[in-house]
Amino acid sequence: MRNRSQKLAPAGFKRGSGVGSQKFLFCILYSIFCILPSCGYHIAGKGGSMPGNVATITIPFLKNQTQKPDVETIVTTALVDEFVKSGIVKVVEENADAVISGAVTSYDLTPVSFNKNDVIQEYRLTIKIEVSLVRKSDGKIVWQDKNITDYEDFKVTTTDINATKTAELDAVKKMAKDTARLIKERILEDF
Repeated sequence: MRNRSQKLAPAGFKRGSGVGSQKFLFCILYSIFCILPSCGYHIAGKGGSMPGNVATITIPFLKNQTQKPDVETIVTTALVDEFVKSGIVKVVEENADAVISGAVTSYDLTPVSFNKNDVIQEYRLTIKIEVSLVRKSDGKIVWQDKNITDYEDFKVTTTDINATKTAELDAVKKMAKDTARLIKERILEDF
């Protein structure tokens, strides 16, 4: 019977002094750390730095060019959260290297499904946003996209208007979060 404190060696390894296997492991790890960084591989949106030598950004509230109140607040909050969470750049209120600014330019609700009585069962909410990253030192536009569009479908509750409004708000929040991630990835993808 085996002693419980005795550990099993992985298949193909022999027990012994361990010096040879430690050297082998060191060589493998050394090779990995030397070779992988030189291959240029990185995960999309995880490039590690902002374009244009930007280390700090500020993100003022986006403009709202729609008739929907507070949509710009939800999108701006999601954008700030995404950049803070990424840790790639520091988000500050003042003295930033660059500004991410823009506007929510469109907020459209389109019916996408109906019941047998032609009553709307589901809406598609489509939001269009324009965003730019501008370096403050020289006013140069480092990155810009004037046509960021996303949509989210949500169910309509014909018997409860509050449930429908909650579903619409949830759709806006989800879309804002997804769009913020997309904006961050697009800014970083070529850098």
